[in-house]
Amino acid sequence: MENYQAFVFDMDGTIVDTLKDMIDAVNIGLTTYGLEPITYEEGRTFVGNGSVKLIQRSMKGKKTELFDQVFSCYYDYYRSHAAVKTKPFPYLLDALEAAKKASILLFIYTNKPEKIAEEVKDCCFPKGTFAKMVGIPLGGKTKPDPKAFFDATKEYHLDYSRVAYFGDSVTDILTAHNLGTPHMFSVLWGYQSKEKILTAPYKPEAFLTSPKEILSLIPRVSLN
Repeated sequence: MENYQAFVFDMDGTIVDTLKDMIDAVNIGLTTYGLEPITYEEGRTFVGNGSVKLIQRSMKGKKTELFDQVFSCYYDYYRSHAAVKTKPFPYLLDALEAAKKASILLFIYTNKPEKIAEEVKDCCFPKGTFAKMVGIPLGGKTKPDPKAFFDATKEYHLDYSRVAYFGDSVTDILTAHNLGTPHMFSVLWGYQSKEKILTAPYKPEAFLTSPKEILSLIPRVSLN
């Protein structure tokens, strides 16, 4: 069994189910400015590349001159309603606790704006669960660019040959490749289908169908 130094997790669709809160906030922004709301199923296909892309896709090319206003309305609402319906996926907390007991460092790398990501993390996970949460400042470079993560985690001197990355999208596969880890695990409880993930130019080490399967990657932890 691989002796992992660290686990890096995407946030939306990987460790927390954020879709309803995100799309509720998007629809507040859209309807405030006379645009049609989107469905949760539409939103599922729009997430994964940061808030700017999410709003652009949700506006569907209409009233593009109002983008700044729609985005601001969405962002202001979401900042104060980011964890109303959001919750960790089942069994995820058990997997994180087991990893910590095995002295595996835990990180989040998300395209969510930093302040919103911090609120979600603090509402959904016990204090101290993660060594560091790395979000994206508004206007900053989003994943799959690895720079924000590299810069934020220098002090940990990570050996990326011993880092496992978990995500639910093509963007996450590209991110893992750019970080230099060969251990990419694509989760199928998230927002992109297996068929979509398989369109990536690189393939994951494995597909996981339940957070319980993370336990099999942790030394000295029984699956029973």
